[in-house]
Amino acid sequence: MPAEQWQAIALADLRAVHTAIIDAHPGYIDPDNPGVRAWSEQGYREAQALIPRVVNYDTMMSAVRYYVSGFQDGHLAYSDNVRSGDFHEIVNGWRVDEQHGKAVVTAVMPGWSDPLPPVGATLQDCDGRTPEAIVAEDQVPYFDRRNSRSLRNGMFPEIGSLRLSGQELKQCTFIRPDGKTIALKVVYRSVRTMDVWKSLRSVGAHSPARRNRYDVVDNVLWIRAANFMPGPDEAKELDVMLKEIAALRDVRSIVFDTRGNAGGESVIGQRIFAAATGGLVFNTTGLDRLPVVFAQWRVSDISISGVAHYVDEMSKRHGPNHARTQETKKLLDKLRDGRHVGNTWVDTAGMPRLTRAEVASRGGWLRRFAGKVAVITDSDCASACLDFVDLIRLVPGSLHLGRTTASDTVYLERAAVPLPSGNVLFMPMKVWRNRVRGDGEALVPHVELNIDFNNDRAVRAAVLDVLR
Repeated sequence: MPAEQWQAIALADLRAVHTAIIDAHPGYIDPDNPGVRAWSEQGYREAQALIPRVVNYDTMMSAVRYYVSGFQDGHLAYSDNVRSGDFHEIVNGWRVDEQHGKAVVTAVMPGWSDPLPPVGATLQDCDGRTPEAIVAEDQVPYFDRRNSRSLRNGMFPEIGSLRLSGQELKQCTFIRPDGKTIALKVVYRSVRTMDVWKSLRSVGAHSPARRNRYDVVDNVLWIRAANFMPGPDEAKELDVMLKEIAALRDVRSIVFDTRGNAGGESVIGQRIFAAATGGLVFNTTGLDRLPVVFAQWRVSDISISGVAHYVDEMSKRHGPNHARTQETKKLLDKLRDGRHVGNTWVDTAGMPRLTRAEVASRGGWLRRFAGKVAVITDSDCASACLDFVDLIRLVPGSLHLGRTTASDTVYLERAAVPLPSGNVLFMPMKVWRNRVRGDGEALVPHVELNIDFNNDRAVRAAVLDVLR
């Protein structure tokens, strides 16, 4: 496809995203966060200026993602679902991954006619820039601008791909495994996505466990709370698991392991916590004097469509008469009524704003458990996973172990907005008011674990050592 056609697609998607932000994003009309509206216009102008540098599918996505990533919101995202294996990417023939603070060559394209660095070599610089600088300047603006070590480390492989025309690297310096320094000219070629995936993308691919499960060893209840988006069958398995957990006795420690959990439905975490502990109890005297945490949903055609989709999903997952399904139906009715009368927001019922110190001052305890409680996070924990960790951290004496989490803005619950390209914009629909965890705030563990988080034995050993 000629570059002009990709540019037209990029511009059409960009215009559609801009319109959707104005029409439906809660932040666009949020007086507490004028930065959303400011970027919606400034970023739109900057992204439009990138259109002439679009030459293929990937660069088309870069122009649109430049705009979307500028909001620094994990619930606002531009999908990649119309990519075809027969599309072509512009790549330089090698891939690097971040390994212990270095950019190490982990794969090269076979049959490349120009010299390539050997696997195992370390990338030192390209055109005088370090790998970290290249990621920050050439990759981050077109993927995800949130300040997350995990996100940035995950972008190192993208150094080998062209985000926009004009960003081509010219010469890179490597240190070979034998210690010799080599300087190589960087040559780009257009290669089928399918071939890039086979040779470069699939290297080191790891899919974390996404299954909820538990075991009890030496009176330690270990719960893998990895999947907060269960399908119908997984939801039934969860029901069985929670009944079994609630019936356990003689447990001296509980470990909630959230590795691999990037969010989903917050009520899943609440149910797991309640089954394991009986729930958090405290003196409620004067609770009505505390600020109230509540959500406001922006009334729009997009939010109505998004919540209608939620109703369908809840009905499939829990059944049409389940309390969660009925609760979501009521929200949908409120949004429709709000649109009919011209309201801007629909408020949902709130709860007292509780901090760990507040719970402790009220003598907080767990209804059915008096032992040690810990939660493990990796750096991908976001959205409903963060809500789960917030809940556990309220327990007096609980321990948060692992790595600093990802972060959320106060804008949550996503609707899917179809775009001219066939890709989708995921749009947040509500804003939290008075939430304890701040806008864009990550959760820092009480004890950081510097271990291989893909190694279950290493994680278990490290956690049990801390608990002892």
